[in-house]
Amino acid sequence: MQRAWVGVILCVIAMIGLPQNPASAQVPETQAPVGWDIGIVYADGASEDDPIMLEEDDRSIKFWIRNDFLVDIEVVLDYDSQLGQPNGEELVIVSSGSNDTFTLEFDYDPWNVEGGFVGYFRIRGSMTALGPVQIPAYNPYEEVEGEVMNPNLHRWDVHINDIEHTISAGTEFNLKIHFLNMGNTPDAIASITVEDDCPVLSVDESPLQDATNQVVVPYMRTWTNEYNGEDFRVSTTLVFDASSTHPTRLCEIEVTARSSGVANGGLGDSSNKGETVVNVEARPVGAQVDQDEADVGDNDGPQNQDQVTRDNFLGFPSLFTPLAIASAAWFQSRRN
Repeated sequence: MQRAWVGVILCVIAMIGLPQNPASAQVPETQAPVGWDIGIVYADGASEDDPIMLEEDDRSIKFWIRNDFLVDIEVVLDYDSQLGQPNGEELVIVSSGSNDTFTLEFDYDPWNVEGGFVGYFRIRGSMTALGPVQIPAYNPYEEVEGEVMNPNLHRWDVHINDIEHTISAGTEFNLKIHFLNMGNTPDAIASITVEDDCPVLSVDESPLQDATNQVVVPYMRTWTNEYNGEDFRVSTTLVFDASSTHPTRLCEIEVTARSSGVANGGLGDSSNKGETVVNVEARPVGAQVDQDEADVGDNDGPQNQDQVTRDNFLGFPSLFTPLAIASAAWFQSRRN
């Protein structure tokens, strides 16, 4: 007898919680209909007509579940996506009269997907319990569909061909530099800077003008069907001049490229750099004097460049003059 009463009570609760038939009951316009629903949260003025733009560090969306029943509901969630692995809560309980928000994340590497790619996704919620009543067989469900877009990301790889041999002071050398578009969208280099930590090393930077503002395709497109032989890199050669007064030391040269896409508000790395080390050897004549007089610390050059030059090139005449006078006197004495 007690079990029968429990069954009747559960049936009454279920009947109260189920949506009312519009044919048997009139619902005022100001009153929300009894039932439940699921939808996507669109922020910043976006709508269901446009795909949701993901970000490099935040590849997720928000969705809501509204419960208009007079009792709590239990919902099992299932996801599907064309862009990465969808990860979200699998079982949620939404209180009566609540509108709860949940998060769906897309697990993938956005750098390995071309920028602007649009992928479909679907969220399905199946109601498995209405209040204390489980629904073991047929589970009413609601679902929503949408689209997400992979962001355009910018990144450059600066590769410098290393010089294996020693550079002698007073000579020039060439440095080959390659700029590779490692982002996921076409990009150009806005600017390039060259820096070094050597005292009297100069460079002609005019070739850098030809390497900037050239739009090239991303590297990843070279292994997709859209690759049509387009180059994903820009190359240039810089001529460096090691002054004749340059001391012996290892010179670190750094080349930095700045993305045009990021400069215009895009996502990714604002700048990328490459480094190489060049071994410059002082001139054999006066090399020790160069080392003593040159400042190889944080200053920009030798402490006394005039003295270095004078010691390098005027040392021998000042040494031979007394020897010449003595030799002339000795020959004169032998002749007499």
